[in-house]
Parts: sequence; structure tokens; C-alpha cells
Amino acid sequence: MQLSRLCVFASSLRLCVNCFLMILHSFLLWLLLFQSPNCGCEQKPEINVLAVVNGVKVTRKDLSIDTLTQVSIAQDTVIVARSRQLEVKINDLLLEMEAKRRGITTAELLETGVISKITPPTEAEAKAIYEQSNNRNQSFNSVKNKIMAELKTERVAARVREFANTLRAGAKITVANQLVTPPTNEAELARVFANVNGVNITSSDIETSLLPLIFQVQQQVYALRKRDLDLHINDILLEQEAKRLGTTPQALIDQNVNTKLQIVTEEQARAYYKANKAQLNADFSDVKVMLLQYLLEKEKQKVLAAYAEQLRKDAAVQIYLTEPKPPKLRQLCCNLVD
Repeated sequence: MQLSRLCVFASSLRLCVNCFLMILHSFLLWLLLFQSPNCGCEQKPEINVLAVVNGVKVTRKDLSIDTLTQVSIAQDTVIVARSRQLEVKINDLLLEMEAKRRGITTAELLETGVISKITPPTEAEAKAIYEQSNNRNQSFNSVKNKIMAELKTERVAARVREFANTLRAGAKITVANQLVTPPTNEAELARVFANVNGVNITSSDIETSLLPLIFQVQQQVYALRKRDLDLHINDILLEQEAKRLGTTPQALIDQNVNTKLQIVTEEQARAYYKANKAQLNADFSDVKVMLLQYLLEKEKQKVLAAYAEQLRKDAAVQIYLTEPKPPKLRQLCCNLVD
């Protein structure tokens, strides 16, 4: 009797946990779809149905929580950049005005007022940063130039801010008491966020300067959604094929994928190791098993992709998710083309 009660309790507990996870999943989905701040970086008009597979719709809410989270993180970079862009535009305008006053170009002003004033980073400084890093999968020589370039970029940015602050001291700057948010219509492009020596900085100025970043994020978001969408399409086709044949999806995978896998040899693993030795930064014996597993997984993905493509040939698949093109300003706020 006690054992029976324990079983019932355990079953109820599992049910509660599953219910909780379902509720949590739904809440996170709602939060990501409807409560995320507006990044002003989605293509217009935004589509809900991403694809139709033999009559079955795949919508944005069908994407995994992992994909939705990564999309949100990518779009957050635009939100953060927009919050800082007004200060950047003020500094840019001050630099342009000072260059004009001196009768030189902005590039010449930056060279004399910024670049020439910084201390070039040394190899020793780069080595110290490399040694402090927790991620040392690559050799120092392979990343040295990258570290030194990043150091120089940081110093240039710091000197630009310092130089801009000296220019601010003699400038008349007024900043509007409102958050820098993406425009929701064409009229909002004319909002004035700041005035520098009589020159307005508008929402249009902010958004125009963000266009390269927005396009970069759009491409990243497209890749995330496309990868997830392809998996959804493959799963639907696999389930439909299994139902048609009166079998299971796993049985089809075993028959059409697992039985066709090529054996990955130690020679292949060693060849991959030699080609990527600098990045692996370990002895072959230490990573051999990992490399064999990795190459086997790559082989499985290749065979799986071929089988998925075979299923698609006989299916009616319409994909409405489109690859982004470099956006124009009014396409983002009001679906108009310049």
C-alpha cells in the first residue's frame, strides 16, 4: 500500500513538474514575443507565418525558446546602441564643427587631435591580456595582432571621448528630456533629441547612423530563424512520412540515416587535428575521442540533410521567411521606400 502511494505521489510530482515547465515555456514565449522592447530593426511588414508544409503552418511562435532568446539578444544590441547613439552623434557633430573651424577635414583633425596622442599598444601588453584570458584555445602568436588592434581601438575611443569633452566645454548643447526610441511613423523621424551650436540632431539622424548595425542584426536574426525553421520543416516532413508508411520517425532515421553513416577513422581525426592544431591547442591523444565524435556528428548531419532534401522534393513547401536586404530608413518605421 505504501509503495502504491509512493508511486502515485511520484507520478503526481512528475505531472506537476511537467505542468510547471509547460507554463514556464508559455510565459517565456509570451515575454519574448510580446514584451521585448521595440528594437526598430524588424523588416516591415512583419510576417507571422514563416512557412507552410503540405498544408501545415509554421509560425513565429513555433520557433524554439533558444532561438527566440538568441534573436532577442541580437536585437538588444540595436536597443543598446540606440541608447548611446545620441552621445556619439553629438561628439561627431562637434568634431565636424571643429574641423571646419580649423579649415581641415575630420580625418585630419582625428589624426592630429586623437591618433597622434595615443600610446601604441605593445606586444608585452597584448601578452599580459592573453595570459589573463580564461579562453586560450589559440596560440598567442595567432591572436596577438587581434589583441593589439583591440587595444588600439579602445585607446582611440577613449581619446576621442576626452577630445570631445574639451570641445563640449566651449559648445552650446541642449538635450531633449525624452528617451531615444525608434520612430513608429514618418512624422516621428523629425523628433529633435539634441541641438549642438544651433544644429539639430533628429531621430532621422540617429536611425540613419544605425542602419549598418540594423542590417547586420537582421542578417543574424534571419540566420537564426532560418536554421530553426528548416528543422521544423524537416520534423514535419519526417512525421508525415512516418505516418504515411505506418512507422515511426526514429525508424525512418535508423533506416535512411544511421545505416548509411560512413565510419570515421583515426586517420581522418588526425588530419582534422593537423589542419586545426593551432586552435585546438592540445595534444592529439587528449582530443582524439572528441574529434571522432565531432566528425561523426558532421557525417550524420550531412546524411540527414540529404535525406531531408529527398523528402522535400516530393512535398509542397512554401517558405515566406525572406533574406533581408540593406534596409532603408522608412522601411523600418512605416513601411515606405525612400
